[in-house]
Order: sequence, then C-alpha cells, then structure tokens
Amino acid sequence: MAEKSNYNIFEIKWFDEFLSAYKIDNIINPSEAEIEGYRGKLPDFLLRFWADHGWCRWSDGQYWLCNPSLPKPVLDYVFRGDPELNPEKMYAFGYTAFGEIDIWYGDAMIRVNLLMNKVRVDPRGYNEEHQREWTDEVMLGLRFSGRFAPVTPPWEDENRKNMMPQALETLGRLAWGQIYGFAPALSLGGRNILKNLQKMPLVEHLVFLASMEPPTYYDYTPPARRERGLGTVTPRRTIGPQNR
Repeated sequence: MAEKSNYNIFEIKWFDEFLSAYKIDNIINPSEAEIEGYRGKLPDFLLRFWADHGWCRWSDGQYWLCNPSLPKPVLDYVFRGDPELNPEKMYAFGYTAFGEIDIWYGDAMIRVNLLMNKVRVDPRGYNEEHQREWTDEVMLGLRFSGRFAPVTPPWEDENRKNMMPQALETLGRLAWGQIYGFAPALSLGGRNILKNLQKMPLVEHLVFLASMEPPTYYDYTPPARRERGLGTVTPRRTIGPQNR
C-alpha cells in the first residue's frame, strides 16, 4: 500500500494514490481522437488519466475503467423512452466484476445494478446560493473510493462473504467485456452462491437481465449539513416509458 498522502484524497492526485496502491493491468491506450471525442462530456482530469494510463483492469478485474462505448448498448436498452434520463447524455466510465455500471450524467452520477434491478441517481450537491458543493473530483472520488480496494466486496454471497476471491480462484480472471453472472439469474429464482456463478458477456447478460423486468429508479439524498448518517435512498418509479 502507498504511504498516506498530504493532499486531500478527493483532489486529482487521488488517481496517483490508486496507481501506487492497487494493481492495474490489461491496459488499452486510447487514441487522441478517442479521447477528444469525449471532451466536454467527461471531466478533463479523467481524460488526462486516460491519456496517461489508459483504460485498465483494476485489482485483478474487480473494477474496469473503460471506453464508454463498451457498455453503451446496455444504457440504450435500459433507458430507452425514459422521460427524465436520456441515454444519449450518459457516459459509462467504469464497471465492476459483477456488472454494476458507473455513469457520468453531468450534474449527477448514476449507478446501474441490474443484478439487484436498481438504478440509483446521486445528484451533485448545491448550496443555498446554487453553487456546486461537490466538484467533479469529489464526485468521481466518492465513487472510486468504494470500487478499487480488494477488501471492498463488489458482491457478497448468501453468507455475506466476498465473492470476488472465490470467483477468481474458481473461474479465473475476466477479460475485457466479461463479468461474473449467475445462472439461473437471481431475478429468476437463482441462488446467490458460487456454484451458480459463470463468466458472462457484459452487454448480452445485462440486457438479458433488463429484459426480465424494468429496474427501479432510486433517488439519493445526502445527509443535511451537520446531520449524521449516510443519507437516504428512496424508490421513485420504474425506468423506461411511463405509459405501460
């Protein structure tokens, strides 16, 4: 592990901390044209990270920092026809070994967890003068803080045991565009156990899960200033067209 830094962990040097603390591999170096294609759509400091270090696999595949075009078919399928959330303005920058997708959506971050049939929207905080309380660095830093560390389970089995080490030992490492999925799917009554875990294609498996039932849209409200706790997550509605 890297030594503790003197800077705030949510500053841009946060990424240097990760580079020295957690292993990356399976690096794809995007072209200058690919990076510039996302200029103004994703934070500049994330694009600089792409240029310096590429798209990569983190912590033996626990997390993948990816080309947004890879998970885009999932976003197009899940959010098509939704009256509020426009997939054309979404840019998926990463996904976990179990298929949870992280999306940049301007003044909000979106988590798509189709294994749990949930979509969570975390809005950017504003103060009373309508000024941003969370910078881009803070928003991404908060997301990455719970994604890269091997001690943080990306998924737990029925006994609340981290499934990532189990999956690596039994099924081996994932390749680009692969995730660990359950067969039968949890939404079809499958059990959340190692025996039912398989390597699955990211896009095809997540679209299959979304086709079973539209996911539920959850709002996140952070705790008020000086208020203790982690905030509130509230279900709102299903994702997709509202006239069905």
